[in-house]
Amino acid sequence: MSFTPFARYRNFTLANLKSLLEVYPDMAGSISWDFAKDLAEERLKGYKRTAYQQACQLGLEDRSTNSFKVHNYLYTFDDNNLTRYLVFWFKTYYAPNPYVKSDDEAFLLYCRLCEDILQSENHSVSFEKFVEKNIGGKSDDILLNVIKAFAAPVKYKKVGNDDILYVSDEDVTAVESEMAFIKTNFPIGETKSERDFFERFSYQNFCKFYNEPEDPLVKDGEELENVYDTRIELPFKQCKKCAQQLVDCIYGIDKFKRISSLLKINDKNIKIVTDDLGGNYLRYIFPRTSSDSYNDESRVFLEKEYEIPVDDSLETCRLSNQWVSTELNEATSSGLSLIALISIINANYSDVIKIYEEDGKWYLDILMREFKLEELPNCFDSDFAQRYISSLIAKPFVILTGNSGTGKTRIAKQISQYLEKDVDGKRNWLIVPVGADWTDNTKMLGFYNPLEERYVSTPTLDFILQASENVSIPHFLILDEMNLSHVERYFSDFLSAMESDEEIPLYKKPVQKGDTEDSKDVIPEKIRLPKNLFVTGTVNIDETTYMFSPKVLDRSNVVEFKPKKDDVLKLMTGATDVNKVETADFGVAEGFAVLASEIRNGVCNVDADVLDQIKLFLDGIYDELQESGFEFAYRTVKEIRQYFAAACELQKEGFSLTRTMDEQIVQKILPKIYGDRKQIGELLNTLETKCKNGVGESSEEMTLSLKKIEQMKKRLDKYQYASFM
Repeated sequence: MSFTPFARYRNFTLANLKSLLEVYPDMAGSISWDFAKDLAEERLKGYKRTAYQQACQLGLEDRSTNSFKVHNYLYTFDDNNLTRYLVFWFKTYYAPNPYVKSDDEAFLLYCRLCEDILQSENHSVSFEKFVEKNIGGKSDDILLNVIKAFAAPVKYKKVGNDDILYVSDEDVTAVESEMAFIKTNFPIGETKSERDFFERFSYQNFCKFYNEPEDPLVKDGEELENVYDTRIELPFKQCKKCAQQLVDCIYGIDKFKRISSLLKINDKNIKIVTDDLGGNYLRYIFPRTSSDSYNDESRVFLEKEYEIPVDDSLETCRLSNQWVSTELNEATSSGLSLIALISIINANYSDVIKIYEEDGKWYLDILMREFKLEELPNCFDSDFAQRYISSLIAKPFVILTGNSGTGKTRIAKQISQYLEKDVDGKRNWLIVPVGADWTDNTKMLGFYNPLEERYVSTPTLDFILQASENVSIPHFLILDEMNLSHVERYFSDFLSAMESDEEIPLYKKPVQKGDTEDSKDVIPEKIRLPKNLFVTGTVNIDETTYMFSPKVLDRSNVVEFKPKKDDVLKLMTGATDVNKVETADFGVAEGFAVLASEIRNGVCNVDADVLDQIKLFLDGIYDELQESGFEFAYRTVKEIRQYFAAACELQKEGFSLTRTMDEQIVQKILPKIYGDRKQIGELLNTLETKCKNGVGESSEEMTLSLKKIEQMKKRLDKYQYASFM
């Protein structure tokens, strides 16, 4: 025996268990295991070396496959139950486990200790001798501390220089019974299986250990969905479908511009030259309109036409469906070579995609590009646009307000067009005009028609399902004139689901959309809002609209749009085409989604001293807001932090504490303030003073907030009442 039973990182205590749990992002988030690992290392120095091992030994995480799992139920526990978890963990713990390097036979540590104690003459053993006999490695100090804390009714005493572990006579029967229970219900099993070791400490086993009923609402060990994983498994064995998917992929990147020199007319077909591969493997890949195959569904895919750049012209073609997946040296004249197509793509598109085989399966990796403000088209060169983008990244719900015709919907549409992706022939953005008759959520999510026994869907629900099926692609839902109806009546389910990540129920029993039997069209009984869904609501304030409640305002960033005079007048001379937006380079949309995921899951590269200055400023206005009934809570602080994190990532060297704090005062604090002079008069004066004095070490004024406060004070003077909108 010469193994170390525990990682020598920290003692296994309640405080350190909580510290490790805090390393992980918000468990409502869905993240890849690579991202979880990197984030943990970023938050906890030395994580990869010993903290990771300790976390695994505590049963907190599992990365035994290309997924990341945690025991979610621990996040529902208070300190008392977390302590009970530590007792359960230690008493069912075995060593050496998959994270302990040793070929020794594994044993239940607590049970072995109890056996040695009960087999002794006076029901006591020397801890040093127990370690020497059973373990022989290091970490004996950590092990002793664990036993002291979690091994009751095993007790500890000091006799001279010896550490003695013992069981009182009155506890012998209880210990014998407990040992028998553990050995029966928690056998060791496969000692080298990381997954089995993780499942050992599940919520189900926790309840079994304490003989308690399971709470059906408690979720545990769910595989956190790899939402922004850009690795796509290819249907290689279905070579026709695989070839079509790959061709559509590179056509979507640049319409074959990179391989234009390899495209040659070959009689009634267009071929891709593959001479470098030692053969003519793609000689009739694209039948032209003059080909007999062009309209033959047995020879081509009829659903799509391609414009092929060849010999200084564009040829309209379809893709042949005559594919084989054999090796190149086995390719015959009977089909097009899928291997040759993959070779051509890897040779010419290696900076944006990668196709490879792993463990007998084929994958396509999208090599993401960073989303950068400096690469945005000129139409986004405004503070308003950048505030809107930062808000989208920080929180998936943004309200754009301003006078009618100022371009709120246009700017939302433009960012959607810039990040536009083709998703099975559909766009990844949708504009939905809100109607005055939207009195419940059926206009958003549809309803079950019992007379026709089918679910009547909506464009919004179809769009959400599309986003759920294409998780690496951001999807933008724009609710135009959102306050033509009471927002809470049709949008309350969304607001709750955005905060809780709970599912939204649609109906009671499985039904199908329309009369189709296609499984893709089956409406699920419940939906969870996907993390790649970004919702923007545009708002006009006039006599035909409804005001927002504090509940709605508290769950969004409110960005007021007031275009500059010069930008508006440019339209008169046609100096700029405000409606034309070029699509971003391949991979940028995915990069946008990943950045948003990271920010919402806790990544924050804002300097610690800057965060302290933000905290001090918010502390300075909290009491005044509380006295007037407009204090902010945990959600607001969390979202302000996320906005700062987004601004820091986007603005890089141009990041400004004052500017960002100014934006958050005007987008998160001021929108909730309303009332008469008695209610908000003194509060506005106080906020005005704070904004004039600046934040932190800077005395720079917060111009956006001061301008808005001035407008609200003027309304207060004129109408004796004021609100943000």
